[in-house]
Amino acid sequence: MGSPIRMTRTTRDVLETLQAATSRNDATYGLEICKVTGLGPGTVYPILTRLERVGWVRAYWAEDDTRGPRRRMYELTGEGVSAIQAVEATAPSARPRWAQ
Repeated sequence: MGSPIRMTRTTRDVLETLQAATSRNDATYGLEICKVTGLGPGTVYPILTRLERVGWVRAYWAEDDTRGPRRRMYELTGEGVSAIQAVEATAPSARPRWAQ
């Protein structure tokens, strides 16, 4: 069975950033993903929306954030972690060089 998400280079970069945050037991916000990946918000936010729709990502508004505007936080779900592991198992050479 194929992935419900088209695994483009940009989607992989976003997933790798979310995976790094998950490994720190943390969530991250959209602009942080833009900074880490070097992708623009017009690329990152549609990917996050698609990942949320298929259940790989959970999004929520940050509580008690006094550093400015509220942030929408993103974190991988258990299903998302499993999906990434399945993708890596079938195409390990497709992982970014910096993540190997």
